[in-house]
Amino acid sequence: MVFAAAALAPALRGPMIGIFTYDIPHRKTYDVLCLLKAGGIRDIIVFAKPLHYQKAFQPLIEHRPPVNHPFTTQHLCKSLDFEYCPDFDTARLPEGSIILICGAGIISPEIIKRYQIINSHPGYLPDVRGLDALKWAIYEGLPIGVTTHLLGDDVDAGLMIEQKLVPLYENDSFHAVAQRQFDMEVSMLVDAIDKVGAASEHLEPGNSPLRKRMPHEKEACLMERFQVLLQAMCHCGRFREAEDRPAIPYAGGKNAGVFA
Repeated sequence: MVFAAAALAPALRGPMIGIFTYDIPHRKTYDVLCLLKAGGIRDIIVFAKPLHYQKAFQPLIEHRPPVNHPFTTQHLCKSLDFEYCPDFDTARLPEGSIILICGAGIISPEIIKRYQIINSHPGYLPDVRGLDALKWAIYEGLPIGVTTHLLGDDVDAGLMIEQKLVPLYENDSFHAVAQRQFDMEVSMLVDAIDKVGAASEHLEPGNSPLRKRMPHEKEACLMERFQVLLQAMCHCGRFREAEDRPAIPYAGGKNAGVFA
C-alpha cells in the first residue's frame, strides 16, 4: 500500500534530509523511509552503521512492533532510490541540515551542534524520559504520548517541535495502544521536517529521572495497571463510541486515572 502511494506521489526536490539508523532489518527505519517516499521526498541520504550489541535484557512483555520485512537498510535504500552511506560520515551534508533519528546510539556533540537532529521519543517529555517510556507511563500514571524535539545537551531534552497525547479508547488493549503510539512516533518524525522551524520551547530534564528498562517485578504488574487506567477513564465517563475515535485528553501526575 505504501509503495503504491509512493509511485503516485510527485517527487519533491529540496534540501537534503539525512537519516541516522542501523544496517539491519529495522521496523522504524522501514516505516519512516516508506512514508518519506510516499510523500514524494526524494533528496534523502541514509547513514547506517552496524548494530554490534545484542540485547541482554529480555522483557516479559514486548511492546515495540516486530520487524515485518527481511530488508537491510542498504537493500531498502536501493529499492526506494535513496542514497546510502555505510557509516555516519556526514561531511556531504551542509551545516544546518535536518537529520531524522531512526536508530543511532551515541551521537557526538560535534554532530549535534552542526545539524538539526530530530528525535521522535515515544513518551510525553519531560515526564517520561529514557527507555520503556510507554510502560513507565502506564505503571506510574503519567501521560502517554509522543514528543518530537531537536537533540540538545541532555538525553530526551532540547527544543520541542511537537507533542501529542496518544488517544485511548474503552475497548483498547495494551498492544493496540503500543501500536498506535508507534504509528504516531513515525508520522510525527516525518512531519517534524516541516515544523522544525517553529521549535521554540526548550524541554528541560527537570527532576524527571532517565528511565532504564522496566524490571521484571514491575513489568509483572503492568497489565493490571493498564486495566486500572481504563477502568478509571470509564468511571470518569470520558469514553465515546469507538467509531468516533476522539483523542482523550488527560492530565499527568502520579495518580493513574486522573483526567483533565
